[in-house]
Amino acid sequence: MTEIQDSRSEPARIYPLVGDSGNERVLKEWLVAQETYRLADEDKPVTSGEFDLCIVDQPGLEASADELLAAKSDARPVLLPVLLLVPETRKGIIEADRGKVADNVIRTTVDELVSLPIQQIELEWRIQALLRLRNQSLEVTSKTEKLHWFKKAVEASAHGIFITDPDRVIEYVNPAFEEITGYEQAEILGKTPDILRSGEMSDRYYDRMHETIEAGEIWEAEVVNRCKDGGQYTAYQTIAPITDEGEIMAYVAVQTDVTERKELRDRLKKHRDIVHRLEDPIMIQDEAGQFQLVNEALTEFAGLPEEELLGTDEFVFMGTDAAKRIRRRKRETMETESPIGYSIAPEFERSGKDAIFDTRRYPYYDEDGELSGTIAICRDVTALKERTRQLRVMDNVLRHNLRNDLTLIRGLAEQIRSQTSGETASTADTIVTRADSLMTTGTKSRAITDLLSDEPETQQVDITKTARSVANKIDASYLDVELTVEAPEHVVVSATTTVETAIEELVRNAIIHNDLEEPAVELRVTTDGDTARIHVIDNGPGISEMDRDVLKIGLATDALYHGSGLGLWLVYWAINRSDGSIDVTTVEPRGTKVTVLLPVSND
Repeated sequence: MTEIQDSRSEPARIYPLVGDSGNERVLKEWLVAQETYRLADEDKPVTSGEFDLCIVDQPGLEASADELLAAKSDARPVLLPVLLLVPETRKGIIEADRGKVADNVIRTTVDELVSLPIQQIELEWRIQALLRLRNQSLEVTSKTEKLHWFKKAVEASAHGIFITDPDRVIEYVNPAFEEITGYEQAEILGKTPDILRSGEMSDRYYDRMHETIEAGEIWEAEVVNRCKDGGQYTAYQTIAPITDEGEIMAYVAVQTDVTERKELRDRLKKHRDIVHRLEDPIMIQDEAGQFQLVNEALTEFAGLPEEELLGTDEFVFMGTDAAKRIRRRKRETMETESPIGYSIAPEFERSGKDAIFDTRRYPYYDEDGELSGTIAICRDVTALKERTRQLRVMDNVLRHNLRNDLTLIRGLAEQIRSQTSGETASTADTIVTRADSLMTTGTKSRAITDLLSDEPETQQVDITKTARSVANKIDASYLDVELTVEAPEHVVVSATTTVETAIEELVRNAIIHNDLEEPAVELRVTTDGDTARIHVIDNGPGISEMDRDVLKIGLATDALYHGSGLGLWLVYWAINRSDGSIDVTTVEPRGTKVTVLLPVSND
C-alpha cells in the first residue's frame, strides 16, 4: 500500500513509469535536476512503492494499468495522481483510459519535454497542480480522520456531552448524556438546555452563565438538573464556545455526573461536623504517628490549634512518658492490625489540663484498603474514675465493718454452741456456718469489685502451668477428690491476671456441689492454634440453668440469685475481660463440662 506523505513537508517523490529505457533516463535526469522533486525507489513495484505522483507514458500505462489502479485504490481517500505523457498521434489511449488511471495528460513526448522550455514549463505546472490536489486530499483525509476519532471518543466518553448552535438549540448529544438525563437523542434534538432546568438554580446563576459564554469565555460550575423522569442529578458542567475568526459558531457542554460524589461529600461533612463536636478526643494518625485529623476536643486538651497539630504527634503537647506509651500502643495496633484498649492519664503541658482517658485504638485503612495508620477514640473517664474510687472506699469500709460484726456474731455463736445442747446448739451451729459463708461471699465480692474497677490489663499466661497450679492447690485442700490434669507442655494465652482464680473457682465449685462420696474432676487443656480450651469436667449432679446463664452470658434470670453465685460471677467477668467465652454442656450419663475459651498469644 502506498505510504501517505504530505509533499509540502519535503520534496515530492516522483515515480517514473516510462516504457523506453532511453526516455526513462532522460526523464530521470530532468527530475533530479529539479530541487523540488526526488526519485521514488524504483526497485519497489508500483503497488508497494512510496511516491506522491507517477509519470507514465503509453507503454508504461499499457503494461502497468492494473497495478496503478490497485495503488490508487489502496491510497484512497487520498489522491495518488498519475500524469500521462502521450504523443498527439496516440491520443486514443486517453479515450480508452477514460480517467481510470490518468489524472492529467500532456500531449508530448519525453524528448520534447527536455528540448522545449515551453513543454518543461507545462510539465512543471501540471505536476504542481496534481500535487496540490494530493495535498488537499491529505488535508481532508486528516481532518476527516480526526473528526472520526473525536466522534468515537465523544461517543465512548462517560461524561454527558451536548452541542448547541449559537441560539442554544441542541444539535447533538452523546450516549452518556442520554443515560444521565433519560432523554433519547430524538427527543432532545431541537430543544434548548432549558428542558433540563430543575428549579434548584437561581435565575442569577443562568444569567451569569449566559454572560460568560456569550463573551467567548468558558463557564465551569456545578448545576442541579432535572431528568426526563422528574428526578434530579448534580453535574459539574463546563460550557465552551466554539469560534471561527472570533464569531461564535456553537457551544459545547460537558457534564460530569457528581450526584454520588456530592452526596458522599455532604455525608463526610456531616460526619466531620459530628466528630468535631464530640467532647471525646478523636484523631487519625499515619504510619509515622503524625496527626492527619483531629477534632476540637483534642485541640482543647492539647492547647494547640488544629493547623499546628496536623503533621505532629503527642510529644508536642504531653509528657514524654505518656507519649512514649501511646507510641507503643500505635505500633502494636499497626503490627497486629487489631483494635486495642488502654487507659492513660497524660499531663497536658501546654493546656495545663489533667484527665484520665479510656482509649480504643483501631487500624486505619486508606481508599485502596491498605493499612495507613490508626484511629483513636479517647473517652474522658476522669469523673467516672473518681466516682469508682469513692465507691471502692465505701465498699472497703462497709466490708470491714461487716466482717468485724460477722466475726463478733460468729464468736458469740460458737460460745453459745459450746455451752448448750439440743436445738439451741444446732441454731448456734447454723449461725456459725452462715457467718463463714457471708465472710467468703465478702471476699469474692471484693475480688469482683477490684476486677470491674480496674481497666483490663492482659498478659501472656501459660495456661498449662496455671492448670497444674490449680490442681496442686485443690489436692492440698480435698484429699478425697480424684483430680486429673491432661494438658500439652505449654499453651500460652492472652488473659488477665485473674484467670487462675477463675479456673480454681470452677474446679472448687464442681467439687463442693458434687453429691458423691468420691467426687471426680478432670482438668483438660486443648488448643487448635488460635484458641485454647480449658475443660473442667465433673461427675456431679449437673449445673442449674441459672448458673449456666451466669457463666455463658453474665445474666441471672432470677432476681433472688445473688450471694450464692458470686463465685460464678467472678468466673464470668474474669474470662470476659480476657476476651474469652464460656460454654457449658451436660456429660452423659452424669456430670457437667464447663469449657473456657481464650485467645492463644502469638507474641
